[in-house]
Amino acid sequence: MRWKISDIPDGGLTEELDLPVEVREGAGTDIAHVFLRVFRFGKKVVADGTVSITVSLNCSRCLKPVSYPVETKFSEEYNPAEDLDKEEEQELTDRELDLSYYSNDELDISEMIREQVLLSVPMKPLCVADCKGICPACGRDLNDGACGCKTEEVDPRLAPLSKFKELMKDRGRS
Repeated sequence: MRWKISDIPDGGLTEELDLPVEVREGAGTDIAHVFLRVFRFGKKVVADGTVSITVSLNCSRCLKPVSYPVETKFSEEYNPAEDLDKEEEQELTDRELDLSYYSNDELDISEMIREQVLLSVPMKPLCVADCKGICPACGRDLNDGACGCKTEEVDPRLAPLSKFKELMKDRGRS
């Protein structure tokens, strides 16, 4: 969504809109409901509001589809990108790291909304808190029941220790 900075009235701008947001590459888009207020202070622009979306994810253990609701607030300050070109090279302060920029008298909030949604989505979503995942041997969903595969698999890096353990048992019996 784009706005011309010069078209933002002195009292600010309030909008409610629906924006497509792609959370996972190639998985399609989900629709975010955005309540937005935009204020202009000279050349600076402040955008704040809320984002509501239900994101389609996959459980990180069993790979089943999961719907994850996200409700988040945001506040972002924008400065003209032309101001960057005029400044000499210098170290950024903590406050400057939180700034965003616009160019050509246009403000596009689409990427900022996507970032806010991505920051609110868990890195490893689960279908349920105690999801058992899938069997690494046969691929069966362990939430539906045990698969019967052999579970005592020895890490190949620890195999020499099991030989050592057998050797120690044999010496103890003699």
